[in-house]
Amino acid sequence: MILALLASAQATMVAKALDPFALAVLSDATAFGDVSEVETRWEGGMIWTVATLSLVGLDEEAEVWIPGGCMSGLCLTVAGTPWVDEGERVIVFLRDQQPTSLAQGLFHVEGDVAVRDTSGLAVCEGAKPQAVYDMSEIRRAEATVPRRRGG
Repeated sequence: MILALLASAQATMVAKALDPFALAVLSDATAFGDVSEVETRWEGGMIWTVATLSLVGLDEEAEVWIPGGCMSGLCLTVAGTPWVDEGERVIVFLRDQQPTSLAQGLFHVEGDVAVRDTSGLAVCEGAKPQAVYDMSEIRRAEATVPRRRGG
């Protein structure tokens, strides 16, 4: 009976809802690009999903390190982490090469719209973070990141 309850439990990450401008304050870089590769790595005693981005408008790449993934039959799921797929376009607010505030810091871009998946997040006060933004608003916030761009 206990095993059945554990198997159906859903984990959530508790966070404070952040808009793009708050993410910019907390970030040390941003990356806007197309996901060219997604791989799983073992690093520092932990499983990571590493997405390589071909940066838009630059002849550069950036790596985005997301906690969790599956490797050699072992899976690590971290509540509140974002997901990425090869071939999609994303914009990511980064802190130490990781999405700032996990799923809040990674936006999936389709045309002029940026969407983030916050389904694994619970907020400690107020409403859940806004999920859909106009890209112009994201780009204005990105411009306020005080340090290097591109990861």
